[in-house]
Amino acid sequence: MNFYTQLWKQIMRITFLFISILLTIGLISVKADVNGQDLNKQVSFTVGHENLSAAIKRLQAQSGIGFAYDENYLGLAHLFTQPNSFVNESLSAVLTTLLENSKINFKEEANNILLFRITYGRITGKVVDETGAPLPGATVALVGTSYGTITDSQGNFMLSAPEGTYTVTISFVGFKKMEFPDTKITSKPTLLNVNMAGAGQLKEVTVTYGKQRQRDVTGSLAVVSGTDLLDKPDNQFAQELQGKVAGVEVTQSNGAPGRGFQFKIRGATSFSLSNQPLFVIDGLPITGDINDINPDEIESFTILKDAAATALYGSRASNGVVLITTKHAKPGDAKIAFDAYYGVQGIPQQHRYQLMDAQQWAQFENEYYQDKLADEPGTNPTLNPVYADPSRYGVGTNWFDVVTRRAPTESYNLNVSSATDNSQSTVIAGYMNQQGVIVNTGEEQFSLRLNNDYSFDNKKIKIGFNIAPSYHIDHNNRIATEGVNDIIEKVSEASPLISPYAPGGGYTYSAASPGQVANINPLAQLMETVDDYHTTRILGNGYLNYNIWDGLTLKLNAGVDVEDVTHNNFVPSTITTNLIATGTSAYNNGYSYTSEAYLDYNKTIAHDHHIDIIAGYSIQKYTAESNSIAANTFASDAIPYLDQASAVTTGVSDATGYTMLSTIARIDYNYKEKYILQLSARDDGSSRFGTDNKYGFFPTASAGWVASDEDFLKDVKQISFLKLRASFGLTGNNFFSSNYPSISQIGSGTAYNYTFNNVLQQGEINSTLGNSQLRWERNKQLDIGLDLSILNNRINFTYDYYQKLTDGLIQAMPVPYNSGFTSIVYNTGAIKFWGNEFTLNTTNLTGALKWTSNFNISFNRNLVTSLVSPGYIVRNNTISSDYDRTEVGHPLGMFYGFVFEGLYKNAADVANSPKETLATDAPGTIKFEDVNGDGVINNNDRTFIGNPNPKFEYGFTNNFTYKHFDLNITMSGTYGNQILNADKWAYLTNLDGARGGLLAAVADRWRSEADPGAGIYPRTETGTTSLGRDVESQWVENGSYLAVKNINLGYTLPLKGNTTLRNVRVFVSMDNIIFITKYSGLNPEVSLNGLNGYGEGIDENSYPIYRTASVGVSASFK
Repeated sequence: MNFYTQLWKQIMRITFLFISILLTIGLISVKADVNGQDLNKQVSFTVGHENLSAAIKRLQAQSGIGFAYDENYLGLAHLFTQPNSFVNESLSAVLTTLLENSKINFKEEANNILLFRITYGRITGKVVDETGAPLPGATVALVGTSYGTITDSQGNFMLSAPEGTYTVTISFVGFKKMEFPDTKITSKPTLLNVNMAGAGQLKEVTVTYGKQRQRDVTGSLAVVSGTDLLDKPDNQFAQELQGKVAGVEVTQSNGAPGRGFQFKIRGATSFSLSNQPLFVIDGLPITGDINDINPDEIESFTILKDAAATALYGSRASNGVVLITTKHAKPGDAKIAFDAYYGVQGIPQQHRYQLMDAQQWAQFENEYYQDKLADEPGTNPTLNPVYADPSRYGVGTNWFDVVTRRAPTESYNLNVSSATDNSQSTVIAGYMNQQGVIVNTGEEQFSLRLNNDYSFDNKKIKIGFNIAPSYHIDHNNRIATEGVNDIIEKVSEASPLISPYAPGGGYTYSAASPGQVANINPLAQLMETVDDYHTTRILGNGYLNYNIWDGLTLKLNAGVDVEDVTHNNFVPSTITTNLIATGTSAYNNGYSYTSEAYLDYNKTIAHDHHIDIIAGYSIQKYTAESNSIAANTFASDAIPYLDQASAVTTGVSDATGYTMLSTIARIDYNYKEKYILQLSARDDGSSRFGTDNKYGFFPTASAGWVASDEDFLKDVKQISFLKLRASFGLTGNNFFSSNYPSISQIGSGTAYNYTFNNVLQQGEINSTLGNSQLRWERNKQLDIGLDLSILNNRINFTYDYYQKLTDGLIQAMPVPYNSGFTSIVYNTGAIKFWGNEFTLNTTNLTGALKWTSNFNISFNRNLVTSLVSPGYIVRNNTISSDYDRTEVGHPLGMFYGFVFEGLYKNAADVANSPKETLATDAPGTIKFEDVNGDGVINNNDRTFIGNPNPKFEYGFTNNFTYKHFDLNITMSGTYGNQILNADKWAYLTNLDGARGGLLAAVADRWRSEADPGAGIYPRTETGTTSLGRDVESQWVENGSYLAVKNINLGYTLPLKGNTTLRNVRVFVSMDNIIFITKYSGLNPEVSLNGLNGYGEGIDENSYPIYRTASVGVSASFK
């Protein structure tokens, strides 16, 4: 038998087998069709608004098919149909529509259509972890149906569904999903108590461009989700992260509504660019204000800290990345949830300065005259009659109390979700109103989010879209900011002798007593100024995932971030120094578009080798436009519209934008799930950089070793999990305030105007020198860490050591004056960062009283290693004084000034001390240290006098549950940092007699050698008080603190037998309860300049922070 004969026979065998299979399938199909032929019969039928009994009888007669049912038992005569018309539709489809919402079902039996009543059963139970602790929020679902529920705060659940046999699934983030097939639900409640095995390191966490099992993660990251995000009154999502993650500094630098919170991950990485991390919401990097995000929309945070975790964001990743996942419905979990809270905010006494009242201040002015008369007889001072008899005054006006108040805050959110195996939809509508503790300030926000996810073709194709519009009103918050000429400064300088209200009604114009600097009534400024920002924001993104073949998926993402801001400002003539009203109208819009496409190949080879490869591209384009017009001299303060002004003073318009084009790649490999290697890279091209450096390459490499899976540790029962990991890589920083720093730019101004043909022409010049070699600030990062779980995962410990070197700092480098310019933006200088981070999560009690804890602590250090040139100094010269300096060999932003040695005691002390050259030295004046020892006191004696950088930062969170009660306590703090209290030395101890607000302690000042006071506050002699306004060590205070940030006490109502309510929790909550600190100012978390590398720890006229007491309720319905 030759080869071809054998081949032909094999082909015939295969063909015969194939035909046999097809015939078998066909016969089965025919049989199924015969069995279901009655229900599949095509009918045309019209029904009106009639009782179901009549409709069924007509349908039976028209179709010629027999029906079997008990009319009285089913109550058909009392059920009514909706008008409808069916044309050539199956009998099954017609019956499905007719019986909808009737609790009646049908089936074919013995050649008849049997109608029967649906009877419901219940399944109840409790879901706990391996320690017995309840798992609130676990999802319980019936596979293939829309029936599902979630557990309450005690882990209990109750689910009603039609009687039958189902597969029950129970899932919870961080635990292995459990399935219970062939579970019968009958009229007798079915009990299902579940102990879920902790997935521990098997749980999936959100990472860049996807999800990854935590045991496979080789970078440094932290996840905040689940019970860490309790129902509590958070106006900003930053509050949910305070004190929760090692190395993540979340501080409330001021109390302005909707503002004030700052993020930093592992400290600053730059002092000229922003140090705020990149925020990514559902895969979309956002460009607008993070405070527009409704906290109730958020399901989890993933904080990425090192190069391995952040690498795929390349030039935007040096400050870390915060991945935000919003709430998406889960299969089988259809629900309606509502939560609300109402709170009252107030400034506690701990955060108030004790100032002189009217009588004390008049006494000070009287003594100021008496001292001047005694010490400066040649000046012939006169005493204003207002201060002649201080005893006639009482307490007077406490301006701080006048402009502050107890302010309400409230929030309401409605969440409607529905889900099946192939379709999930979530709608979240929110409203928030927070009034400020400074009068006539506040914010209001309306938000909506729609998240939809669909799968087709047996989940081969997945698509989804998310859209989140919001509308935000910011009222008068930005007239109460920080720094010089802020409203808080005006409050501190107002005279307590002046009433804020005029005798005939209305407001007093001036808040200055005789001899004071001019000061408009700050209450009138707040009440009559209009300074509103209206922000419309739309965040939207969509995705398509197509599984090309097993393991290979094409993923397409696109998103937009659109923001329109309208600013209207009007200052009436009654509160301006020149009595001329001013108005401004401005409009800004920003549009960011992101598009990404990549392939993801995920495969296990020969059981032990697992690879996951991602490769693709990303493009982002941002454009913005702005227009502003200002005018003054309005016909009437009652008509604040610009067309009513007689003079337009300025008109400005601008357009800007940038584009980024990137390629990404990542390879994850693990062998036997023990030995893990990750290589990743991103190549970023940006229009912001010079023509010679448009592209930057950011590679990383990381490795992990799951040592607990080794034979020599498998028998150590105490160790549940142990992984060692390390990473090294490059990231960058491109957070410019300008989009064209590399291009020479043209500028105009009156100084450049010229005359041509006797007509004044507008002139323009080359105002900025471009740099074609400008590139990213580069950040080299090393991270070494371990993850350890012991005692059956009851104790979980994480440690990280990191080093970062930021080089190529973007700075203004001086150039020769003969070039026509003063500086050029250049890459030069370097800063080194390093630190240690520790996190400890423990399950302390597992009985009736359950207690879990999280403690984290981080030690961050930095050192400037080079700047523009040797001896170069970076000063903070954008505010009233040279507060701090950055120099080579020192940390960022060190306080810089004179060393305070007290007061000169007498003439001999003056004579025997170095000569003061900055002001008149005399007994009772301020005495500074002669730092350089040259025998004179001058600016050369200024030195480093304080460090705003903490030695360590920490957070401590405790969760307790007992029966239906739950209690959460969150604390955070710092140690070893210092604060420069500019409020005190620049304003509240200004002894020139021209300011109204003085500390009550100033009464104990130096007046004579016989009356030296406390030795802190100097004499008031002319020519000496200016020394008190120099930056000096006296006002550098210990900034260490421990803050009880939140206490939340909740009670979950028992709902046994209730078929409508799923879960109801009521709670009381308090925020900013107490600060244990030696700092005497308003807020130990203060930071004047926010997120750049200097200006931290400076307290100058910040908006006061507040304590909040709230009550709230959270309810979900089936």
